[in-house]
Amino acid sequence: MPVVRNPQYYFKEGFCWSDINTTFLKCRQKQKSINDVKSMSLYSLTKKVPEYYIVCLINSNFMSYYVDDFVNNTQTFQINDARQLPIIIPTSEQLEKSEFLYNKAVKLKQSVFNNIVKESDIEHELSKIEIKFNEFVETLYYPV
Repeated sequence: MPVVRNPQYYFKEGFCWSDINTTFLKCRQKQKSINDVKSMSLYSLTKKVPEYYIVCLINSNFMSYYVDDFVNNTQTFQINDARQLPIIIPTSEQLEKSEFLYNKAVKLKQSVFNNIVKESDIEHELSKIEIKFNEFVETLYYPV
């Protein structure tokens, strides 16, 4: 008879990424689901650092290079690697900016999943958002 252990960790929303990656990490929002060994999952414990903000940080070029240079330069990025990331506590302005960019990117991707537009139709707009994400994260870690 199977037994569910630690049920408090199941069916929680959060963020996740695939265990295997290239140099550039790709993190995404996680809906309520069970956890899997090949999809690393974490959950924000405070509203000061919401999950969309951490997704923005992990998806940035800066954080990918940081992980590759200082944390783990293999093809895997696991939970203990993520725990070593230097997360800057954002100001309310920084949260607003990251939430705006995050929501804009999610809305574009949802329009593809809902068959409203094709992926090729939104590539240029997503590229612009990615550039803004990278600039935003760089200003957090390299303030002028």
